[in-house]
Amino acid sequence: LPRGATPFITSSSVATRGADDGRSIRSPPIRQTQLFVSSTTSTPNVWVPPSQRLLETRSTIFKIQQPEELLDFISEDDRLCVIKVYASWCQACKKFDLRYRKLASKYSDKYTTNAKGTTPAEIKQQGKIRFAELQYDNPQNEDLCDSVLGTTSFPYILIYKRQEGKIRGFHCTPAKFQLLVNTVEELLVEDEEDYGVDDSLQKQVIDLGLADRR
Repeated sequence: LPRGATPFITSSSVATRGADDGRSIRSPPIRQTQLFVSSTTSTPNVWVPPSQRLLETRSTIFKIQQPEELLDFISEDDRLCVIKVYASWCQACKKFDLRYRKLASKYSDKYTTNAKGTTPAEIKQQGKIRFAELQYDNPQNEDLCDSVLGTTSFPYILIYKRQEGKIRGFHCTPAKFQLLVNTVEELLVEDEEDYGVDDSLQKQVIDLGLADRR
């Protein structure tokens, strides 16, 4: 899969794996052709990976502002992708956020900095997990959350892997944060080959008219 491209879906297989009880079901192989998804940059049609955007700000959590960026995030590489879905009015989300950021700092990319320590120069150590957050009450994300992701309570955790699609999805209150820690530690021991981004997710996003089909 070329960098800067995500697959256009031709199969109708459902590739969800997992539920609140942690059980998992493997998704079938997928067929794919290419669909170019470009991010907003100064140069037209140049795709900037989410990790590069984080590098520029020395951040550990990628903020998903629109549905195309969800696909960008999941399809960038083979690592586990953890996404926190939250709402601005959710008090539990605010309590959850501090521990989520600490977890992201532990497992995400580590950066070098310049002499003043303000600007990251490069990734000095690649993290095992990539982290993102998605705001439910962002108007651009409401259809995505309701119709595609099925997030109904907050904070809600989604875990994806490019070759498999959705691995886990569960409501995770601050009191149950250890559930997230245990889940990612369990999933890190799995070592599987990558064959492409989940087809069912992208098909749903395209069908909703939320992603470009150029």
